[in-house]
Amino acid sequence: MSESTAPTPEPLPAGWLRLDRAGWWGTFAVTPLNGIMLGIVPINLGTTTARSFDISIWWGFLMALGAIVPVFLVLYLVQRLRYPQAWVSFDRNELRAGRRVVPLADIVWARLEMFDRKRAHTRMLTLRFGAEGGPRASVRLRGRTAQTLPTAVTDIVAEIIRRSSIAVPQTPNDPTGRFARYNYPGSLGRADALEVVLNPPTIDDPAPVLIA
Repeated sequence: MSESTAPTPEPLPAGWLRLDRAGWWGTFAVTPLNGIMLGIVPINLGTTTARSFDISIWWGFLMALGAIVPVFLVLYLVQRLRYPQAWVSFDRNELRAGRRVVPLADIVWARLEMFDRKRAHTRMLTLRFGAEGGPRASVRLRGRTAQTLPTAVTDIVAEIIRRSSIAVPQTPNDPTGRFARYNYPGSLGRADALEVVLNPPTIDDPAPVLIA
């Protein structure tokens, strides 16, 4: 992708601004691990209980069904704890999530999570970014019905990316970053992150990242 050269909107909003984030459906749909856990944990729990107490496998099946709701709630809570409500202040040049506050320049990573709904012919996109070991944010760029961010929100997220230090991770074995796309699926550099924010790719566009 080529870095967008769109002009920075002026004036920027003052004070602390709340960032929109992915809803519960988007959170689970674009994160494969959540779906895997939601399927495997209840089944393992049901089969293990059935074998331990030497009861019918059908009772294990019923236990698995009953465990889906609590497992879902735990996964949802963990996701919300990992990505608390994020706020940004361009006056202070800071990002705040929960109780943690960092300068925007300390934002060093960004990952794009993508889920193609082929039957509906739509692509869901969620951008996650944050500081190393610090606060992080989650923003839904394209929803399950193909809706995108309002222009005002897009401008805010784009400006955060512009002021960040986002870069694709590198390893000693790949100092030039040639294989970073494969070593770190979903990771974006600052230019590519800005591009997907300003122009969220549709299902008809080439996939901007590899998904593990």
